Amino acid sequence: MSEINYQALREAAERAIPAMERLLMLPADDDLLSEQELKDYGVDIDALNAFKFLAGPETVLALLDERERNQQYIKRRDQENEDIALTVGKLLIENGQLVADTLRHLADNEIDSDYFAITSTNENGTEIDHEMSITDYALQAAGTVDELVAALEAAKSKLNEQREYYEGVIADGSKRIAELEEREILLPERSSMLHRTDFHDDYQTVMAYKVSEVIAAIRAAGIRIKGGE
Repeated sequence: MSEINYQALREAAERAIPAMERLLMLPADDDLLSEQELKDYGVDIDALNAFKFLAGPETVLALLDERERNQQYIKRRDQENEDIALTVGKLLIENGQLVADTLRHLADNEIDSDYFAITSTNENGTEIDHEMSITDYALQAAGTVDELVAALEAAKSKLNEQREYYEGVIADGSKRIAELEEREILLPERSSMLHRTDFHDDYQTVMAYKVSEVIAAIRAAGIRIKGGE
């Protein structure tokens, strides 16, 4: 089909909403209504017809297809980003653990306990000069690496939890879409206007729906009606 005019579709829908609300507010005993009678009741027939023309089955299917494509694209990008994050995290964890183990090995076996001068900054921002043994420094560095590895592992676990959550959300959304696509409104049989003696000849060949039966059909499809039960 041709490209969807989203702005025109939105404007038609916005115009059709009050017309539909007006239609559903008609007295239930006015079962057979002609187009002229609907206009007399203030129902904007032109707005309803315009929306019906623009929002036909082809348009709805095209919108659903586009939504599905967008969902698949987002899902692919999320998966790519997740794969990258997991790969980077895995490498950092492996390399970080290797660094920590190496520092501990050197501290325990191969580093003399010589001291060297270092400068650190306390919580007040004051620089302090002091000495620290190479062994203690290596062990301290190993502890810092351990903390980084633990943080990465926690982030990895959180990422897996989020993936499971969003997979559930997508599954629920797909199920809901399938349910909406299967929902149908079974319209009642149209009735002839021949028995309406108050109509002009031009209207006596019109076939019309009973408003009460249309409302009942809408409710039977599980669609709520504003102002209805």
